[in-house]
Amino acid sequence: MRNDPKSIFRIFAARAKRRESAVPEEGPSRPRLDRSDAGASKLLRFLSQKFVVGSIVALGILVANALVSYRTITNLIDASRIVERTLKVVEALKDVRDSVVNSETELRGYIISGDGDRLARARAFLESTKETVQTLHVLSEAIPDQLQIEQLDALIAEESQRFDKLVESHSQIGVSATIRSIGATAGAARIQSIQLLTAELRGAADARLVRRTEGFKRSSDVSVITAVIATLLNVGLLGVVILLARREIRERRQAEEVVKFAATHDPLTGLPNRSLLADRAARALDEAKSQGRSLAVLFIDLDRFKNINDALGHGAGDRLLQNVAGRLARCVRRSDTVARQGGDEFVVLAEAFQGSSGLAQVAENIRVAVAKPMAMYGKEFEITARIGISICPVDGEDLWTLLKNADIAMYRAKQQGNTYQFYAEEMNLHSIERLELETALRRALERNELSLHYQPKVEARTERVTGIECLLRWQHPTLGSVPADQVVPLAEETGMIVPIGRWALRTACLQARNLAALGLPPLRMAVNLSARQFMSPTLLDDIADALAETRIDPRWLEFEVTESVMIREPERAVKLLRDLKAMGVSLTIDDFGTGYSSLAYLKRLPIDCVKIDASFVRGIPEDASDVAITETILAMSRSLGLKVVAEGVETRDQVRFLEVRGCNEMQGYYFSKPLPAEQLVAYLREQRAGSEDVGTRTWSGRLKVVAGGAERRTAR
Repeated sequence: MRNDPKSIFRIFAARAKRRESAVPEEGPSRPRLDRSDAGASKLLRFLSQKFVVGSIVALGILVANALVSYRTITNLIDASRIVERTLKVVEALKDVRDSVVNSETELRGYIISGDGDRLARARAFLESTKETVQTLHVLSEAIPDQLQIEQLDALIAEESQRFDKLVESHSQIGVSATIRSIGATAGAARIQSIQLLTAELRGAADARLVRRTEGFKRSSDVSVITAVIATLLNVGLLGVVILLARREIRERRQAEEVVKFAATHDPLTGLPNRSLLADRAARALDEAKSQGRSLAVLFIDLDRFKNINDALGHGAGDRLLQNVAGRLARCVRRSDTVARQGGDEFVVLAEAFQGSSGLAQVAENIRVAVAKPMAMYGKEFEITARIGISICPVDGEDLWTLLKNADIAMYRAKQQGNTYQFYAEEMNLHSIERLELETALRRALERNELSLHYQPKVEARTERVTGIECLLRWQHPTLGSVPADQVVPLAEETGMIVPIGRWALRTACLQARNLAALGLPPLRMAVNLSARQFMSPTLLDDIADALAETRIDPRWLEFEVTESVMIREPERAVKLLRDLKAMGVSLTIDDFGTGYSSLAYLKRLPIDCVKIDASFVRGIPEDASDVAITETILAMSRSLGLKVVAEGVETRDQVRFLEVRGCNEMQGYYFSKPLPAEQLVAYLREQRAGSEDVGTRTWSGRLKVVAGGAERRTAR
């Protein structure tokens, strides 16, 4: 088998919150998922809550780390900019000092030598000084004391005015007078002030630069530590996100597998369902056709599963199905498929086998495996299986045809009492006839095709007719008279037995009233109750309605129930019999001795009579076993104070045997075959006339058994 459903189905069952029964004693082997069975996997539409929450937390921490890193980098950039500006201030102050000195030197050289180039250079140095001072204004962020810059600017302006005055004096009063005026203009003192001011500003800038450098160093250390920590955190978070992602992917894959498994497998047994069976069968059929080999379908149905399910409950039925599923899985090869068709039906798709003998061996293995006892609730139970086998391409070339034919073969195995049965073409014809018969039966009531025949019961002591059993007959318009052994089982199977039984009850009551209206003595009308009718919830109401409508005395109504019907649910059966007894009707156990009756069980039943089955009466007085059984039933019934009716009486020897041993009533073809209503009236009138005219025992007016004993009451 390709899959064992157990492990994945447990995930599905836990997620779906299904109630799991106790672990069965056996189960299929571990599954091997086939992705091609359910098609390509599809991703789930939504992420899990854990993954989303974890991802959000990780993202938040990553954002916080990014902000810290950004802040650190920003501080470093700001510090580097301040250092850069401080260095520019120091350089500018140095340039101011040097330019002022150079301008003074070049100016004096010009005054002494009259060289125009030196005047130009002196003027250039002075202009450069002014520009540098303007630069210091721009770099004001690096110089906290702007007043000193203003003082330096004023000194430079005064020096510029002095420069212009000396140049003008040189052109007007000559060299010597200009040289004398140099000292008068206090140029040296001003230059010294400029040098002192620039030196002071440079010192302050150097001090700030030192402080900035130390702060930058400390910030760098902190930044490195922060960066390392942030990096480690980021790496850790990345690992967490990866783990969350892997877990999410794993859970999503598991969820996909669970959904896929649930869609293609039976939730109870874990076996492939019809959908998966159809997929595998389609592939197997294509391969079989292309390779020219055969393929087989085994249809398996469990016997008496409903009895166990009803008696022990659905929990026990579920466990039984799980156990059977495990046993079936171990009976086939891994290349074969075991699927649950529904209810208590299973299908085996055998893709390779060694002819019919190989399939027969598989069916035998399945029979042996299923029949092994299984323990449930401290008790051991046994169950059997019926198997129908169809083979491709002989019995069909598609799965539907193979399943249908295997199902037909399985029902034939049930009918013939075999474990398994190969399909044959004539089985299908029989199934079609049965289906047509079933359809016709559903319309038989509407078309008045059903009728009752009546078989008298004769009292052994007085030789009088004391009762009548009502027997169902069906006159089909084209098939003619349908045998009773086909009508009743078919009605039971289709559920038509309940409305048919209701009609039969009413018809029997009307017939009793008609007999009374004709002046005939009152007779008990015995009506048979089938298993399905006996357990019908409307049975008591149906009986009450029939009695009320026909207005007959309940004493003249008798119900015959087989013992096998009551064995299924003894407590319910006893209660129902007591309710019937309370209505005033008579009760008889029919086909006594063919079931599981015991004296202890029989004495609990509120019954009036037991009916010895015809299978025992037929062998007396020649068959020793039948004689012993009949005598035992008669003795047991007398000890319990019950009347005894023997059915199927056909010979004079049987009559004498039963009379001598105290049988109360007899019924059979020796006295009369089942009669339609008109012939029943004539028969009763003849018997009454014979009783009045002849006081001795005579049965000259009886309807005897037909030649060869061909006609018998075979079913109700």
